[in-house]
Amino acid sequence: MKIYRAVAAIVVISLIACGAAVAEPTLNGYTGLLTVPTADTLAAGTFNVGVNSGELEDWDDFSYYANFGLGEETEAGLLLFRPDNDGGGQVNTSSVRGSGDQTFLHLKRSISAGLDDGPDIAAGVFDLADEVETTVYVVATWEQGRNVGTVDGREVNFLDVHAGFAGGMIQDFFAGVNLAFGTRVQVMGEFINDDVNVGARFSPLDNITVDAGLLDMDDLAVNVSYASTY
Repeated sequence: MKIYRAVAAIVVISLIACGAAVAEPTLNGYTGLLTVPTADTLAAGTFNVGVNSGELEDWDDFSYYANFGLGEETEAGLLLFRPDNDGGGQVNTSSVRGSGDQTFLHLKRSISAGLDDGPDIAAGVFDLADEVETTVYVVATWEQGRNVGTVDGREVNFLDVHAGFAGGMIQDFFAGVNLAFGTRVQVMGEFINDDVNVGARFSPLDNITVDAGLLDMDDLAVNVSYASTY
């Protein structure tokens, strides 16, 4: 574990060199990849809503969420986890999957807004009400590679690298990468709580995003969201 933390520290420090892409929701509601948060936040006056399942084969757990961009570089949201069976089991901490009803509040804020140099950096809190376990994290996002297009006035580059530290349901070091093939298709990979998750993100329409992936390289997960302004 000491080696992991040393490597993690080097990765995060090395990110002090560049920027980030467009904010899309995770299976946990907050913006990021499949489950890993990124330093992206929803723009002020925007929102997204969605539904997802991390046990698609059995159709027995679903989450519903809404996120809002508040002020400068701040987002807040709510995720409702509602399984069909309330067995009181343990929560899968990387993707907030349990067997009982849970309601999670979260808040994320950019702490690098206005800075031209270095990566985007954000800090967040998930499960503010401590329904399962309050989780605090800091994450850096580094964008590099050639420009592949523009979404909502923001440039999208070919490669984003994300790395951070957390305590709570997400523990210690986490990391992820996403490759953008144009503005409508991304491939994602992430390491979180000793699990490796992989997936893809599609935007068939301007306001619609669909994620499909494998959690711990095993459980099929799908996430569908709609974004707009208010």
